[in-house]
Amino acid sequence: MKKIWLLTLVLLICWVEEKVMSHCQMPCGIYHDEMVFSEIDQYVETMVKAMSMLNEGKFDTVQDRNTFVRWVMQKEESSDHIAHLISTYFLQQKIKPGEDDTLKKLVSAHRLLCSTVAIKQHTDLKIVDEFAGEWEKFKLMFHVEGYACKVEMLRIKAREDKQKALEEAHHDHDHDHDHDHSH
Repeated sequence: MKKIWLLTLVLLICWVEEKVMSHCQMPCGIYHDEMVFSEIDQYVETMVKAMSMLNEGKFDTVQDRNTFVRWVMQKEESSDHIAHLISTYFLQQKIKPGEDDTLKKLVSAHRLLCSTVAIKQHTDLKIVDEFAGEWEKFKLMFHVEGYACKVEMLRIKAREDKQKALEEAHHDHDHDHDHDHSH
């Protein structure tokens, strides 16, 4: 019984220490700007498609109305995902207090968040266009010239090494055996 109690205490201490010591909403090195930019870009495309379908559809039959509901849900979910990423990735991690461009980034992030609410409430593509314009400006605030994701660089190197090994294995193949070319 003492061992279980001791183990529980040790695990609790480790858990509390990890919670106190962690400083990021998302662990460092897992996410990077380009990946988050791409994810939000995909949500924007989904919202454009959803709004276009909602504006074009007649939705006369039960199946049509079901499709209508599904497009509304896609638009809402995309908006929510964007708001979550802006809040947890940019506001809680990337925008640092006291930096020269903090206010500019905060104002832009707030515009984006307000737009996500408007997108949920309307089907006017102009709202998504306004979001997309602000989003492009926002992304430029985080652009780092020459940035390359370290994880992606490792993947590329591994693929190149594998390809090189395959080529070397192919060149080392013994071609001295007889081949019947008379077919």
